Amino acid sequence: MSFVSYSFGLLFLAIFFVRMALDPVRHKGAYLAAVIVASFVFYAWLVPAYVLVLLTTSGVDYLAAARMPALAPGSGGRKALLVVSLAVNLGMLAFFKYFDFAAGNVVALLQTFGLRLSPPHLELALPLGISFYTFESMSYTIDVYRDRIQPVRRLRDYVLFIGFFPHLVAGPIVRARDFLYQIERTRRPRLRVVTYGAYLMIRGFFLKLVVADNLATIVDAHWPRAGAENANASLTLAIAVMFGLQILCDFDGYTSIARGAAYILGFRLPVNFRAPYLAGTFRSFWQRWHITLSRWLRDYLYVPLGGNRGSRLRTYANLLTVMLLGGLWHGANYTFLAWGALHGFALAGERLLGLDDQRTRPRAVRIAWLLVVQAVVLVGWIFFRSASVDGALGILRKLVAGPYRPIEPLLLLQMSLFALPPIAGHVTAWVQERYGVRDRSLVGRGLLAATMLYATCVASGRNNAFIYFQF
Repeated sequence: MSFVSYSFGLLFLAIFFVRMALDPVRHKGAYLAAVIVASFVFYAWLVPAYVLVLLTTSGVDYLAAARMPALAPGSGGRKALLVVSLAVNLGMLAFFKYFDFAAGNVVALLQTFGLRLSPPHLELALPLGISFYTFESMSYTIDVYRDRIQPVRRLRDYVLFIGFFPHLVAGPIVRARDFLYQIERTRRPRLRVVTYGAYLMIRGFFLKLVVADNLATIVDAHWPRAGAENANASLTLAIAVMFGLQILCDFDGYTSIARGAAYILGFRLPVNFRAPYLAGTFRSFWQRWHITLSRWLRDYLYVPLGGNRGSRLRTYANLLTVMLLGGLWHGANYTFLAWGALHGFALAGERLLGLDDQRTRPRAVRIAWLLVVQAVVLVGWIFFRSASVDGALGILRKLVAGPYRPIEPLLLLQMSLFALPPIAGHVTAWVQERYGVRDRSLVGRGLLAATMLYATCVASGRNNAFIYFQF
């Protein structure tokens, strides 16, 4: 079941009607129970047995966190509980996501020494959203360990936090402190809430079905030949740009649907994207792209490693380590490691050059560095999309060596048409950020929603799975 399936629509409408039918004060517990049931139905739709994986990690984290307040801060027992929690979460993630990748690399290493080994190749289906809810669960136990939040008293509340279906399978990555307080508050259905939530969902369906899916058809058709010797470098460059727009609209579309669905059901989820292709620095890019992941990596990995509190060399090493692990989090492939390494070196180099803060720089420097940033981001997407590092390098060689020839007019028109919405969104964001223009009026938002809904009905592409469902 995915957000673009009829089964999801029926499930969501059923929970919405339950919310409207039940009294928000007297039947709060019944409504929350219904949401939990719907969440597990949603998660178990594809592989029911994987509910046990979710319940196992949730149970361990709930029990570990519940015991921590009785132990002294920094004590051995408290640390042991945290280690158990992290080991279970990371162990599950490593087993399902990285076992075959690690085993293959061990075999290749041993073969260099003349040893032959044939480990089992599991090829397990990855539990939906395991990368996302693992990070959410880890942040909960870490925050309890640090005394930043108190553990939940009821297992029901923790299961709802982890299993809440709008953010369960592909984020945004929600912190316990940003979600748990919402469980007990009274949710009175209001027209303003429903209409804004519906607007976010329509926006998400438009970005996913109209923009991302149609761009995916174009990208998938031309990517395999993008690095070929006889390829048109102009088309190769255009296809790489189109993938950058595709992945943005795919993931931003999912997040928008998730936020809208959650809002209608009485919960707020954090914003995950803020016009990332306006970023004038690499630091700014990661403050705009996949914001919840960026903050998670900062708070639970970069800062514990020492952040920028040590020497410059240590700071650069921390940045590289964090981005390498961030790349590996995206998938068990050297292309993701290369993508992470590229961003790690870019962040470190930017800090070394003193270009991470552009506020006092001349306009020419700001514009030049923005172009550098976006060019490197584009190179990163080439590694991210490619099946192998060699394939990505082949595309980069084509971009350097050419030849650049005109693109077939009809194909250029198609790409331009589906690239227009995200470009318009970035222009709007730029105007709002630069001039403080207020967001759209209610009437303007309604007209925009009607336009997007109509386009979704008549111009949807073929139904591609959400890219981040794979992670």
